[in-house]
Amino acid sequence: MVRTIAVASGKGGVGKSSVSVNCSVLLSNFGYKVALLDADFGMANCHIMLDQKVDKSLQDFLENGTEIEHIMYETSSGVKLIPGGSGIIELLNLDASKRWQIIKALDPIKSDIDFLIVDTPAGGSDASIEFAAACENLLIVLVGEPTSFMDAYSFIKAMYLEKNYGRVSVLVNLSASESDAIRSFKSFKDIVTKFLDVELEYAGWLPNSTEMKNSILTRKPVVLQNKPNDQTLNKNLKNLAEHIKDLQPCSLSGVQFFSS
Repeated sequence: MVRTIAVASGKGGVGKSSVSVNCSVLLSNFGYKVALLDADFGMANCHIMLDQKVDKSLQDFLENGTEIEHIMYETSSGVKLIPGGSGIIELLNLDASKRWQIIKALDPIKSDIDFLIVDTPAGGSDASIEFAAACENLLIVLVGEPTSFMDAYSFIKAMYLEKNYGRVSVLVNLSASESDAIRSFKSFKDIVTKFLDVELEYAGWLPNSTEMKNSILTRKPVVLQNKPNDQTLNKNLKNLAEHIKDLQPCSLSGVQFFSS
């Protein structure tokens, strides 16, 4: 049985893709077979972070009928990458039928993977909601500022009202300290649970790390650095991957990855 986890955020610039990439690599290091779907269509960048050259993407599947197996790349980290395409305007405005096509097109790789991590588009677009709802678990990446709170709340509200999604994990990123992160999570949880019947789980926190920023520039995930300088970052990423590994699947209806 494939475990499916969506990584989402209410707004861009909070480190969602970095989290998706590093957690995918860690799960692979744990011994699992992992696929990473870069669903941030038109602005996909997971291949850059993994230093993977790609010449085909989901655009080839949608426009030319190329099978998913032929646009899936075995990266040096062991993660199977399905790139979304970058700088392609058509991919930014997919209709519901094309989103459904992509979700069902992954069925042939079901027996080849243990985890599917879906890096969803930032914001609360229809594509973000649909791809997140197609996964049995949802991780929201949050930073401790009002705009992030507001946008993340809007995303969770849409998932709850439109998709009946009742349990969400929350990671606090770019935090100055553990105490600040916990304070941000509790404040956010108070806001969400005041208005929505949603269970929020604390997935942990990541520091505002220069090493993470440098890893993006060098195109090498921080968890693959030989001697990471930021021990807190390294430890917390491993804790996050453990949290993801141990998540209990939500009971959902509607179109989902690998469902009959």
